[in-house]
Amino acid sequence: MTAGNRPLVYGHRGARTEEPENTLRSFRRAAALGADGIELDVRVSADGHLVVVHDATVDRTTDGEGEVAALTLAQLRSLDAGSGERIPTLDEALASFDGLVQVEIKAPEAVRVIRDLPDRAVLTSFHPDVLEDAARRLPGVARGLITHDPGEAMLRTAKDLGATWVCPAHTDALTADLVERCHAAGLRVDSWPAADRQLMRRFVELGVDAVTTDHPGLIDGWLEG
Repeated sequence: MTAGNRPLVYGHRGARTEEPENTLRSFRRAAALGADGIELDVRVSADGHLVVVHDATVDRTTDGEGEVAALTLAQLRSLDAGSGERIPTLDEALASFDGLVQVEIKAPEAVRVIRDLPDRAVLTSFHPDVLEDAARRLPGVARGLITHDPGEAMLRTAKDLGATWVCPAHTDALTADLVERCHAAGLRVDSWPAADRQLMRRFVELGVDAVTTDHPGLIDGWLEG
């Protein structure tokens, strides 16, 4: 699956080099820059709401302090997540962007709270047990295995999980042959990070289906010439 003659482009936490990460402003910016999709992170507030935030605490990304799981939605919403933005709920994030969405589960309990996701969404995790739980609770939702270690174990685990995507980090172990074997197994490949021109062109050579990047607005320029 590609957009024209290039892989699909997912904006990592939106357009995080230009806007506060994992905010509605960041997701809208990614769309304006031409991203085909966004990647976002989901945790659960103390009162059971799905919220979009990467870290286990709010310390790095807001003007507040404390663990996400210990704060209510109202408390989380009172914080400035940058440029006056607020921590969004998952529903708000999905409504802000009508393209493809990768929903990365950062807190395993989030799987028990999610009721459904649109067809354009893929639920992803580094943890096979989270994806196993998702398969039981949300059998109709596509799943993707994220890993730092592309290779035979990744391929085998993804197949065992019934995943439709693998999301490997770029290492020397990510080869065109491995990508071909993923495709033969019915798996699409989204690699990361598409951090510069050299890596982006390498991903195209490998034949991946998608890339995840902090720079969605630069991808097409990197591929020109």
